[in-house]
Amino acid sequence: MRVRFSNLADAMVGLKEIEVKPGKKEEIFEQISKASGRKVRLDVNEDSAYLVVEQNGSVRKSWVIALLNGVNVVDLSPSSVWDGELVIFVPVSGG
Repeated sequence: MRVRFSNLADAMVGLKEIEVKPGKKEEIFEQISKASGRKVRLDVNEDSAYLVVEQNGSVRKSWVIALLNGVNVVDLSPSSVWDGELVIFVPVSGG
């Protein structure tokens, strides 16, 4: 499956795009962590998702929008297998 990062999420993770094997959320982020050299995880709550990146003892956490095949991951079952395209981005407001 393809995972794309944009709008600051790419700078946090150190990758713009990566191909990983489909699997559960934790398995996908283990693969991303290995490729990026940073511990990367996606914390999903009832109504929001946070990208958490640990590197050299520092932790960065940002609220993100994460869409799996166009569906917000907040709406997915925690035990579901993820496959297809995952897009993660930091929402930016403009004015």
